[in-house]
Amino acid sequence: MSSPSPSARQLEDLITDLQIERRKLAQLVISLQAVLPQWQDPEGHAERIDAAALRLQSFYTGIERCFTQVVRVFNGGPPQGQDWHRRLLERMALDTEQRPALIDAPTRDGLAELLRFRHVVRHLYAYELRADQVHRLLLQATELWPRVEGQLLGFEAWLRELSAPSA
Repeated sequence: MSSPSPSARQLEDLITDLQIERRKLAQLVISLQAVLPQWQDPEGHAERIDAAALRLQSFYTGIERCFTQVVRVFNGGPPQGQDWHRRLLERMALDTEQRPALIDAPTRDGLAELLRFRHVVRHLYAYELRADQVHRLLLQATELWPRVEGQLLGFEAWLRELSAPSA
């Protein structure tokens, strides 16, 4: 059974919500990029590692917020169950009857690693984080962002087209 089509108002609100999240994510990426040049001796700067890990967690959380907004409008809400975060990410790379894929498979794969890291950050003590892993993921997130942003913009364009009155 397919979900009813979203109203024009729901589509407009979703576009606005995605734009807000995308702008916040862009600002966050700037802060991630600012950390990279200072990464000369991360072993001696535990606070830098902690701050970078927190920003990486926020980066994935912001992207996931975009995904949940999409499934709220098109599917009534995110998947249920203990592994809903992983399933939500996987579903964003799939076309459905209601919408096209929001991201492509390589983007999904890059984000999957950030999702796993977010889980680690939430369940370890900060001093247990490895500087090399945090640095590698900082690079990955800043390289991944232009693709994510482009795909969000493409999805927003599709939403605008969908919400435009028929001629």
